[in-house]
Amino acid sequence: RRPPTARWVTRCARSSAFGNESTTGADLAMSDFKLIPISKDTWGWQCSVLKLSGLTLLLDCGAPDQLDPTLLAPLVPYLAELDLIVLSHADIKHVGALPYLLTKYALSCPIICTEPVCRLGELTCIAHYEDREKYQAPSEHFGVDDILRVFMSRVTVLNYRETFQIQARGRTLAACPYPAGRHLGGAYWTLQCAGVSALYIVDADVRRNRFLDGLELQRLLPCSRGVAQPWDVVITSSPPALDVLPHLGAEKAPQETAVPTKALSVARSLREQLLLEGTIATLRRGGSVLIPIDVAGTVPEVLLLLDAAWEQDRQLSTNYPLVWLSSMGDMVLDQIKTRLEWMSREVLQKFEERPGSHPFLLKNVRILQSLDELCSAHPLTRPKVILSTSQSLEGGDARELFMRMCTDQRTMLFLLGLPASGTFARQLLDDFVIRNAMRKEYRVQQYFKEPLPEEQLRAYYESKILELTESGQRVPPELAQFKSEIEELARVKLEGEAPPDASPPPVDESDAQLPGIGDGGAEGASAAEGARDAATASAA
Repeated sequence: RRPPTARWVTRCARSSAFGNESTTGADLAMSDFKLIPISKDTWGWQCSVLKLSGLTLLLDCGAPDQLDPTLLAPLVPYLAELDLIVLSHADIKHVGALPYLLTKYALSCPIICTEPVCRLGELTCIAHYEDREKYQAPSEHFGVDDILRVFMSRVTVLNYRETFQIQARGRTLAACPYPAGRHLGGAYWTLQCAGVSALYIVDADVRRNRFLDGLELQRLLPCSRGVAQPWDVVITSSPPALDVLPHLGAEKAPQETAVPTKALSVARSLREQLLLEGTIATLRRGGSVLIPIDVAGTVPEVLLLLDAAWEQDRQLSTNYPLVWLSSMGDMVLDQIKTRLEWMSREVLQKFEERPGSHPFLLKNVRILQSLDELCSAHPLTRPKVILSTSQSLEGGDARELFMRMCTDQRTMLFLLGLPASGTFARQLLDDFVIRNAMRKEYRVQQYFKEPLPEEQLRAYYESKILELTESGQRVPPELAQFKSEIEELARVKLEGEAPPDASPPPVDESDAQLPGIGDGGAEGASAAEGARDAATASAA
């Protein structure tokens, strides 16, 4: 059994291309290689520092769903010496902390990833920020503008098999990405510097899915003059080993079933068949299916499966809505549609034979931006399938939906994969799947926002801008219109003078309202938060 936080570093034997002389990775000097794991749970998020032949690299810059800056404290001492940042996948697990680090600290080193990882990683971070802002206080360390700046101006994008070279400290480092499967644009990296070769491969998938070919195996062994050479160092990680976790057949062929629906004919594995069987059975008994999912990683494959099933059985598409609830869903789908060249050979061949047969022209999926929009279009009491973030149920609309729907025993919650330890989704998995509980009560913290009265909201903004002005920090654009007024208050406070007794200037109602004050603005700028305890959760 492998420990759940293991990061495996393999040092391989290397044979000389000439003669019989050989050396092993153990002969490498400690100054040539050193790995410092920043993340203590690599299944939850990936982040580590690699020292290779005198250069310092940051391998991924992920964060858990609830970004806690204290988790990145071990990384801070190494930031000044970073020569390169390498990103492998486009989910929060691999890129979630990048906007925070580049906004709070002055980093000038290059950042490299594949082109889809850059574009989808940008949307993932924005969606994660907005999901948090819906129900909790927004992050004080960065905003949407900072996310856009980081991914649009700081990241260098590469194609597969395109080599990126940097020269630093008198050494030359070459990095090259290769297909890792699992996610669109996901890559494993080959790193070579001063005669030392390293392979960084995490969260790869050998399996071919509905639109990706999977891990490219041809470059796992480097060649030197036509002879395969092992790597000096292989850096990877493994998922937690749980003997009690049921395995539902990712590789097994679908079985014969008595469920009278043509939708099951689209299943390519037993895992897909079980997902469709459970979903259709739940819908037909009047329940809804909630699938917590990420923003742009696993969601494309699940959407393709469900859309194909709904296309085969018109009764499903007529009676049961298929909803993707995501504030960035339409933009994510547009980014995926335009990247056919990053997809599998099967997808490209079908598109070339039939130019109009794009796999992501999802005819049966409806993308909704907010929970209010969902409730208006499809009341929660009616059976439906909902895909929503976040996958860990730590925040976002998925958590709110679970709180509203969990008391209905007809509701089905599908957890795709193994959630990270310490999350609410993992707690549900342990209780209801592993321990076979039938009903359980939880005391959890549920966030919500409520509008403040105009006087309290104005006082909040004044104190916030005053705090930023005194500390020398940048005032957000939405508060810039009040900067001159607050600067006057700050000057008065510093000089110890009484504020001038002057009547307030006339207010132009068309452009002088505070954010959140006036018609239609209270909801977006509400600053008060509350918590409801003792939420009761049950599952059938």
